[in-house]
Amino acid sequence: MTMRIGFREALGALRADVHWLGSLAEDAVKQATAALFSGDHRAAALVIAGDDELDLLFLELEQRAYSLIAQQAPVAIDLRFLLSAVRVMADFERMGDQAVAIAQLAQRDWDREPTAVALLERMAQLAVTLVSDARRAWREQHLELAADLERRDDALDACYRRLTAHLLNQHGPDVSGLVMNALLAGRNLERIADHAVAVGERVRYMLTGDPDSLAAEIR
Repeated sequence: MTMRIGFREALGALRADVHWLGSLAEDAVKQATAALFSGDHRAAALVIAGDDELDLLFLELEQRAYSLIAQQAPVAIDLRFLLSAVRVMADFERMGDQAVAIAQLAQRDWDREPTAVALLERMAQLAVTLVSDARRAWREQHLELAADLERRDDALDACYRRLTAHLLNQHGPDVSGLVMNALLAGRNLERIADHAVAVGERVRYMLTGDPDSLAAEIR
């Protein structure tokens, strides 16, 4: 009995710490996008430097999850939880990597053309909201919220298509820097949103055991 209580406590601690990892990823995305639009090189550098903390936490949590699987041989929902935790923490870690990529773009000198910036700002708002709600879905084991993330991602995808079309219509001697950097920023924001959706699909699988959620996760 004591061992099972210890196992349940370990699962609860892992769930909380994966949520904390998600909060680090969310903060990184917020700070990186703010630096992108403000041109604040110092803020961008802080995002880049802070990625080490996120990576170290990810590695620690990953090892804890694998140790629990090896030591406790969990079944049913406990096994789904642990396998899902590994995937969710990997998605949060990748969000951090993409925030770093955006921060690096913030440090470059390129033309912040107004329409492109407006579309990127909208994408950033949508991405941050999706990350926040994915984190909440994980923390609260909120099935409805998790299931709705994919539908809400459509608005961000539409913004990305508009951004791409707008950039392809730009002309002039200095347009290459704008196109390359704005497209990279948009792509990283789109990928951040995809990882948020993947967190939601993993929460759905964890709670329901429905393999269709896994199929949706890898599309």
